[in-house]
Parts: sequence; C-alpha cells; structure tokens
Amino acid sequence: MIVKVFFHRYNKAMKRKIHLHSISIILVRPKFHENIGSVARAMKNMGFHRLVLINGCSPLHPNAYQLASGAEDILERAEEFPTLSDAISEMGCVVGMTSRGGKGRNPSLSPASLAKKLIPISFENSIGLVFGSEREGLTNDELSLCHLCVKIPTTPSFPSLNLAQAVMVVCYELYKSSAEILKPTLPLARVEQIEKMFEHMEETLLRIGFLDVNHPKRIMRGLRRLLGRSQMDEREVRILHGIWSQMDRIVERKKVS
Repeated sequence: MIVKVFFHRYNKAMKRKIHLHSISIILVRPKFHENIGSVARAMKNMGFHRLVLINGCSPLHPNAYQLASGAEDILERAEEFPTLSDAISEMGCVVGMTSRGGKGRNPSLSPASLAKKLIPISFENSIGLVFGSEREGLTNDELSLCHLCVKIPTTPSFPSLNLAQAVMVVCYELYKSSAEILKPTLPLARVEQIEKMFEHMEETLLRIGFLDVNHPKRIMRGLRRLLGRSQMDEREVRILHGIWSQMDRIVERKKVS
C-alpha cells in the first residue's frame, strides 16, 4: 500500500510543471519605487506571484503602481521584512544574484543552469531568489545565507543590468524550463534549521581550536559554501548536529579527566 501511494504521488508530480508559486522574488534594500513596480510587472509576465522586500522603499508608492502596469496586485500582496534572515528562515533553497566573482563568493551558475537545479526542488520546497540593491548588490554576509549564486552573462564592456531586467532574465529561464519533466526531490532543510546547525558547528570548531578565535568567519564562509551547495535535507542536518554534539562530549570528557 505504501509503495502504491508513493508511486501515485511520484507520477502526479512528474506530470506537473515547475511550481512557480513556491518561488519568491526577494529584493534587498531596493531604493527606487519605479524599479519595484517594474519588477512586479516582470514577475507577472513570467507567472511569479510572491514579492518580498527587505528594508527598502514602499511598494505602494504611486511611482511603483505606474510602472507595474497591470501587476498592481503583486505590489499589494508584497511582504516586508527587516532582514534577509527573517525572510528566508522557512525556505529550503535560497539563491543569491551577483555580478561579482572572486574570493569569498560561491561559484556562479547561469540562469539556465539554475533552472535545471530548481525544477525538481520546487515540488516540495519553498525557494527564494534574492536580488541586491541597485547600487551595492548583495554583501558577502547576505550571500553567505544563500545556497546557490547566479551571475547573468553580459558583455564585459557594459555588464550592469537594471534590477527589473535581472529579475526578468532569471524568471524567463525558469518559466521556459517549467514544462520539463524531472524527478522531484525530497523536502530540503529550512534555512532556520541550517543556520542553527552552522551556529553549533562554529561553536564546536572554536572549542577544538580549528577556527581562529579572532577571525572565525573566514573558514566558516568556505564551509557554508561547501555545505550550502549540497542542498541538505532535514535528516542530513540532524546527522551533522549529531557529529558536533559528539565532538562536544569528547571535549568535555577530556576537560574532566
């Protein structure tokens, strides 16, 4: 009976397109109302519905409405949070957009490559696509909260994209790939669970002397990138918690003896 139920759910999922309702567009510190309105319009063009704003200007400004041009409902449903960590705590996969590479940043996917990764994940997980402010983009700390990074290929002589253009490119690739049939994955661990695991991990690695007490984040950013790309489920997070707990017990026994 269990096998029949599993295959019934599996076959049903295989017939679905990518679950666009599970994907949120997250704007961090947007500065211009017009850009928020243009983002809402781009989202609606591609079938996306949930807009999240982090510490930015209001989505209900007349200038935002003017540029939304038919996507006013997305502006009116927009959710606002004080920090990125608050907004993504219940999500299973978070993707950061960056125009910069280099040390301390995840290897970047193209929008098309991202689409292939997100199609199966979207069946069982809440996903956030995070776009930085128009001028500064995302900080290293903000990108460290993301499991994947995306860089939109552009000509080197003029690489800058408008915020709404960047949202449109990424959403277009996801919409275009939405009809492809791929095997759905298990639910991923929520960001809140992963962050607690990373906190435990950092405390343990400090206790055993693996991390530099004065600069623990240097190694932790690399470990975040490594484990973030693996897209852990809840069981895998519990296993890692168990490893750190066992190391804590060994350290305590050595102190006593």
